[in-house]
Amino acid sequence: MDYIYENLGPERFQEFCQALLLKEFDKVQCFPVAQPDGGRDAISIVRHKNKATKLNKFIIFQVKFVRKPLSIENPHKWLYDVIQDELPKIKELIPKGAKEYYLITNIPGTAHKESGSIDKIQKMLGILNVPAQCLWRDDLNRRLDNSWDIKWAYPEIMTGTDFLRYIIEKELDIRGSARSSTIKAFIRNQYERDRELRFKQVDLQNNLLKLFVDVPIEISSRNDLSYFCRQYLNHEDSNNENQVGAAALLLNPNIQTYFPKIVLEGAPGQGKSTVSQYICQVHRIRILGLDSELSQLPDYHKPSSLRLPIRVDLRDFASWLDGRDPFSVSDDEQLFHQKPKSVESFLVAQIKYESGGIDFEIGDLIAIGSVSAILLVFDGLDEVADISKRRTMVEEIKRGIKRLNESFASLQVIITSRPTAFANSPGFPENDFPVFRLDALTKSLIESYTNKWIITKKIHGNEASDIRKILKEKLSYSHLKDLSRNAMQLSILLNLIYTRGSSLPDKRTALYTQYIDLFFARESEKNNIVRLHRELILEIHGYLAWVLHCEVEGNHTDGTISTSNLKNLILNYITYEQKDSSLVEELFTGVTERVVFLVSRLEGTFEFEVQPIREYFAARYLYETAPYSPPGMEQSGTKPDRFDAIAANFYWLNVTRFYSGFFSKGELPSLAERLLVLAEKDGYKHLLYPRELAAMLLSDWVFSQDQRSMTKVINLIVKSIGLHSLLTSSNVFRAKSTTDLILPTGCGREQLTQHCWEALNTDIPWDYAIELIQIVNSNTTWHERKEIWKAYLRIIDTSKIKQWLKFGHHLGLLSEITKEELSEIICNEIVDEELIWILLRSNHSDFIEDNESLVKLTIDCVLNGPKNFFITRDSSITNYFAMALGPFYYLVMLLESEDLL
Repeated sequence: MDYIYENLGPERFQEFCQALLLKEFDKVQCFPVAQPDGGRDAISIVRHKNKATKLNKFIIFQVKFVRKPLSIENPHKWLYDVIQDELPKIKELIPKGAKEYYLITNIPGTAHKESGSIDKIQKMLGILNVPAQCLWRDDLNRRLDNSWDIKWAYPEIMTGTDFLRYIIEKELDIRGSARSSTIKAFIRNQYERDRELRFKQVDLQNNLLKLFVDVPIEISSRNDLSYFCRQYLNHEDSNNENQVGAAALLLNPNIQTYFPKIVLEGAPGQGKSTVSQYICQVHRIRILGLDSELSQLPDYHKPSSLRLPIRVDLRDFASWLDGRDPFSVSDDEQLFHQKPKSVESFLVAQIKYESGGIDFEIGDLIAIGSVSAILLVFDGLDEVADISKRRTMVEEIKRGIKRLNESFASLQVIITSRPTAFANSPGFPENDFPVFRLDALTKSLIESYTNKWIITKKIHGNEASDIRKILKEKLSYSHLKDLSRNAMQLSILLNLIYTRGSSLPDKRTALYTQYIDLFFARESEKNNIVRLHRELILEIHGYLAWVLHCEVEGNHTDGTISTSNLKNLILNYITYEQKDSSLVEELFTGVTERVVFLVSRLEGTFEFEVQPIREYFAARYLYETAPYSPPGMEQSGTKPDRFDAIAANFYWLNVTRFYSGFFSKGELPSLAERLLVLAEKDGYKHLLYPRELAAMLLSDWVFSQDQRSMTKVINLIVKSIGLHSLLTSSNVFRAKSTTDLILPTGCGREQLTQHCWEALNTDIPWDYAIELIQIVNSNTTWHERKEIWKAYLRIIDTSKIKQWLKFGHHLGLLSEITKEELSEIICNEIVDEELIWILLRSNHSDFIEDNESLVKLTIDCVLNGPKNFFITRDSSITNYFAMALGPFYYLVMLLESEDLL
């Protein structure tokens, strides 16, 4: 059997070779990797010091690794060149006691007599005048075949077949073989189920491997473990944007070692489930030996420690803890079970079900886990809406993981969830479960996904070029750029561009509406059921989405509905609407077979493919069915009433955003009023949530049609608590470590920046001013900032000029203005040490050097110290003078000096 040594990399390969040597040779000393070792990666002392020579006799081992050995046309020539370089080092070691020499490589040798690489290299090694040998790839393979302890220490080299064989050979009995068969059947079933992306687009076969892009990841936790991972993130250069993808990070063996338990957070549609789905598929592909699929994986996803992946839908686990068996569904409802309500019993039930019903017990799970590495993915913590139920589930998962860690050889746990919407939401302690958060798609990832989408869609030539051109144009607008932050929304955008060209709506809700309408228009052409009952099928989707969303929150279901219950809901709806009840079967077929928004994940049940689609349809239903309330005949449940109900509920946040997007221009004043009421409501007036919701709605273009309403909402955001409090207390608008609140043009951006400018012209603390400046920088162009800043400089009092010069520095403006412009601004009344600091920081040494009084003041400042100017490294005389006398720069030089470290 051959092994995948290339997955190790040069340093791990050297460590692997040292481990092999320890099994074959005595008294092996292993030298550290990546250090100057004088031609020695390891030595074996074979004789103690001779009385005459006072030297130890030892064997030299040297390791040479090639990343792509099969690509080397002449390996013996490559080794010859390597040994030629190493000969001087080796010859120097022979008089010092070296009695044998071994060269170890992952290159495969050739056996042709005299002309093969093995014989040629062996002949060349003869010039050393000591016994010497090259251990080729085949030599390593045979030494490794039965060395399971080493295989397990370096699982990256194992194939899927080897992995399963190991499980069997650890228990050479009928039971052990049955376990392996069960696991293989289970893995195959999960592999087939996860081959498609969860969000199906129009007329597109969504093969996961063909469309997957690795979403960037950042770390939210601030604990000791995070430091290691941050170092990894800082040194990985994925897509040339100094970011690493989530899959690349979580498949990395070192990350698996240092971060065995993590929480992966992502917004709706951002791809947290897709990432976990993909990671599991990588392991399954290797275990099942699917070479064609393996070839589709990028190289940096292949060198992963091989693990047995088990992916759990937490809605199913929540049902299990509630006593219901999600894998045994009757026509009416899930059956109850009498088994322990534990992680172990659930995993056994799932494996048994997905392997086709093969007998499998907890003892089998423990036996397999004790001899293999396991990956447990708990997907969808946020989709369990009931707080008490979620708390129970979290506690059981924590207890279950502790028990499994006692029995399993190696366990990696990934838990996916949306970011928590409120402080007391049950979750996992960050000290034990560091939080990794998915970031937005980068520019290069957007391009990569677009290219994959176009190829999968089979679009060619000018048509493909037009799509790329329109997308690039649309993404230059911030409000549309936000709609490409994740793959699901980018798919919608691409479909709309493909069908509508450059004429795209601004509103987030309108984009979804156009996408839904686009699908139904196409499906109507293909299917008679959809063509005849299009509007009714849309209404049923809305009614079903509303019912399921309510039931999930009320802890009545996990978001699924059985076949019989779905038919009953359809019957109830069409009866209420006074439609023909005989249409139930026909409508059921249309809803479940012709429309992609509902899927059957488990036989006998249906659910919305992704939660945002369910939330969109629920919002649409609430808006379209709200009653009219005329004067004198008032009714409850109007559109404002419904907004009050869902906006006050954190679980309905995404529904609220979709719902608000349906409001017409004449209804927007009432929507703005309801936001103001929510902000003053008991229990909410001291929370940031109403203001965060208001900012979300502005970014969604909800108020773009009515400027008066928009102004009210802007005032709500900035009033009472102040922008500083909003930004430093919330992560809603954070991008990495910055504090950017960005609104699209026409959605309140102008009003927001105007408020910031006006606030900067008042007496405010410096840290608050910095927050305001960051908002201005994020919401204006450089030229816009420059014009407004210069306008304020013309009208402010002399006492404020120096402050506004500091603002100009942080706005990125002061360094760009000319000496002539500075001369018009600066007067003698403001000249002091602080002004010198501002000018130097803004690269205006030339302005200082043209003014004798400023030069004298600068000299005095530097000589009087210990003022630290943090001067930029320009080539001016003033800068060199300050650097020469400034103690800070001597300290920097001391710290940077390798001789003194």
